[in-house]
Amino acid sequence: MDNENQHKHFKLTMPRTFQQKTKRQQLGNVIVSYVIGLLCLCVQTSFAAERWKIVVLPDKNNNTPNELTAVADFHRTISQGLTNALTNADFDVLNLDYLGLPNCILEDCSNLTDQTIQLAANRSGREVNLALLYRLNTFKQRQSAVQKWYFSLSGRLLDLQSGAQQDAFSVESRLNPPAKNCIADCLNLWLNQNLALLAQDLGAVLSEKLQALPRRFHYQLNLSNFNSADLLQIDKNLKTFDGYVADTLLSDPKPTNQDLATVPNRTYQYVSELSASELSSELENLNNLGVLSLKLEYDNKQRLFHLRAAQESASWATISQFITDLLDDPEPEISQPTTEVTAPTTTETPEIQTDAEKEIQKDRQMWQQALGINSKDSYQQYLTIWPQGQHFIQAKAAIKRFDDDENAWQQALSQTTSRAFQHYLRLQPTGKYTNQAKQQLALIREQQKLVQKQRENKALADDYYHQQQNYPEALYYYEQAAKLGDISSQYLLAKMYDDGKGIEQNKHQAAIWYTQAAKHGHSQAQVALGYMYSKGNGVNQDYSQAAHWYLKAATQGHIDAQHNLAYLYSLGQGVAKDYQQAAFWYEKSAIQGDADAQNSLGKLYERGLGVSKNLIKAKSLYKQAAAQGNQIAQLNLQMLNN
Repeated sequence: MDNENQHKHFKLTMPRTFQQKTKRQQLGNVIVSYVIGLLCLCVQTSFAAERWKIVVLPDKNNNTPNELTAVADFHRTISQGLTNALTNADFDVLNLDYLGLPNCILEDCSNLTDQTIQLAANRSGREVNLALLYRLNTFKQRQSAVQKWYFSLSGRLLDLQSGAQQDAFSVESRLNPPAKNCIADCLNLWLNQNLALLAQDLGAVLSEKLQALPRRFHYQLNLSNFNSADLLQIDKNLKTFDGYVADTLLSDPKPTNQDLATVPNRTYQYVSELSASELSSELENLNNLGVLSLKLEYDNKQRLFHLRAAQESASWATISQFITDLLDDPEPEISQPTTEVTAPTTTETPEIQTDAEKEIQKDRQMWQQALGINSKDSYQQYLTIWPQGQHFIQAKAAIKRFDDDENAWQQALSQTTSRAFQHYLRLQPTGKYTNQAKQQLALIREQQKLVQKQRENKALADDYYHQQQNYPEALYYYEQAAKLGDISSQYLLAKMYDDGKGIEQNKHQAAIWYTQAAKHGHSQAQVALGYMYSKGNGVNQDYSQAAHWYLKAATQGHIDAQHNLAYLYSLGQGVAKDYQQAAFWYEKSAIQGDADAQNSLGKLYERGLGVSKNLIKAKSLYKQAAAQGNQIAQLNLQMLNN
């Protein structure tokens, strides 16, 4: 205690030149210590590479026919195949048994969530970064004579720390059935081999995606002897560092001193894409920017950062510097009476310090208000009042975070893809639009599932229709895809009803499905629907509706629609009679090679209807149509030549 008083007394009485020299030496020692510390960190963290640790489990019950449910152990085969594929690609795959989760081979694991998996991992003491949820879809095509099997396996990656999800990755295969005399073990072997190959294929696809993902680094952060305001500031900065993924508060004891509100030791589990040396640089910047005054230590074995308030060791640093200064300057002016020097300081400095403290207190109060509101406007208001305040750097950084969050969200909205929304969640895991991004991802995934079902049913229908000429089965699968909104299937289903293939001819039902496809812009459906309205097939005859649908298809370049629309204009059916419009659309169709349109346009040129009379042009058009075997054009050409 005496040494400390003597030290304070000496500093008040020593000359100004001696004080400046002391500050320069202190700054030099701090810089040297930081440089040495960073070099040590670089050496320590060279072996700090983090591997992905993954748990594999199904997310839903498999969809399999009754013939197979009692034969093979589907999930064991798939899990082993995925584990082997990912392990060979240098990823750690953890067994569910260690996590105390249900046996997904025997039980329904569809209700497992990422939070459930993470909690199980924490209880078991095993670290898990990602969860791979896969879904198996297997069914036999409906035609028993063919017995072709369809297998698909899809995977979905969950980041258990941030909650972000990767796109579903899938592989599929169609297999011929096993031999007829293949039963029991033979059938089991046939199925397991195919499932294992599918799992390996999916594992290869996933491993490529995982290689492209940034690695995660897990650290423990201990904060010692900071007051509540500093802890709040550190907590906010931890979330704004580049590469931040997630953090968990492990312990937060009550302050030991109610007056100072000092917390003895707060502990975080911190997940980042930064290596230890990179993270230490971010923490050091808190010192460099004047945000906080702290000291930093790192234990590479335990992956532990220890942050201490600098005031904790201030007395030791001051005594050490005092000894250094004393040795460097053997003749400091310490013989002057202390009362003569200290007296002015005790009468003049308190007033200046009091005014400064008042300004600091106002600044701090305003900053605490801005933190409490935590909006871009609150930080801008702080900068307006305190443009050079103690926290102007943090305020500008906070405003930049809000701007970056808004820009990232607008960019995601402009792309409206799962990749864009996932990118937003990686950049802004705690951003303003996190929930909206997750909702958009869920909608996109539902749409992707719908599209996948459409494709599966249409592929089966096409196979039955074109390859096997099994029209009832084709009709069944076209109807399934059409109900799910597949436009092409809606048209093909309507055509089967129209032609009476696979079912009794039904013009009314054909018109219903033609209408569905036509409303979505299917040009062939629009032409077919226009024809039905012009003839009154399956619908009430309505030339105006016929012209309406012909026009929609004609503007898309459909050759038949262009001819039929021109025909309606030439007769004035459903539209006002207009030979100019008839000539316009006949010419569009004639250019594409329609013989009827060439003949009709030639007749307009011969008579001068809607165009200037031109026998040479008419003769040329008749020749083009006659060359394609159009008998009316041949007769018109003969009459024109005579």
